Amino acid sequence: MTPTGVPVYKRISLVPTLAALIVVCAGVALGQWQQHRASEKLALQATLEARSSETPAELNALNEQELAQPELKYRRAIATGQYLAEGQIYIDNRSLGDEIGYYVLTPFKLQSGLILMVNRGFMRKDLTMNQAPNVSVTGERVRVEGVLSAGKTRFLELSSNTVQGKIWQNFKPSEYSKVTGFNVSPWVLNLAPADPGLKAVIEQPDLGIDTHRGYAFQWYALSTATAVLYIYFTFLKKSSSQP
Repeated sequence: MTPTGVPVYKRISLVPTLAALIVVCAGVALGQWQQHRASEKLALQATLEARSSETPAELNALNEQELAQPELKYRRAIATGQYLAEGQIYIDNRSLGDEIGYYVLTPFKLQSGLILMVNRGFMRKDLTMNQAPNVSVTGERVRVEGVLSAGKTRFLELSSNTVQGKIWQNFKPSEYSKVTGFNVSPWVLNLAPADPGLKAVIEQPDLGIDTHRGYAFQWYALSTATAVLYIYFTFLKKSSSQP
């Protein structure tokens, strides 16, 4: 107010105002998007937990198309068939706890004739041995049970030489089928419990729910801080500096 009681209207700079408005709106929008992603991941987590408690899927009763259904991911499953020893491979540089070793993957021919890769378990690497491991494979018809997971996962390959005999750096169903001639399904059955002498591999998805919430908080905090600073420097500080 002036000494005569007439209010003084402050000039608001256009550029800082637009910049602050953009930052605030963008921060709120991105925060809401992260919150939405967290809600989606929570729903997915509930779905996966529900699948794990369902009656195990009988894989022998499924045809090729049914065996490829995405609804089978992280579902408990059982099957009867026979291991194909000649197709067994070892996935190198895997960890379980504080141990480094291999995943033992063996093709399993179902009674229906379809072939499923079975992760029979984790084998600790003996660093004193230079030769490939050798885990025995039964030739008898057996019944297996475990949890289905994706046969292909995200990974970084620093070299094109990812296959050395029976030792593979990663497992990709399409590449395995091309090299071995076995037309395998897109899933890997992680045995639970594992075969004798091996440790069970339990794969659970990292949905990153807390990460999305953390990002949402950061975007909201940026919007709030921008709004507070804009109000302070545009109105409060100028008001306090008036004679």
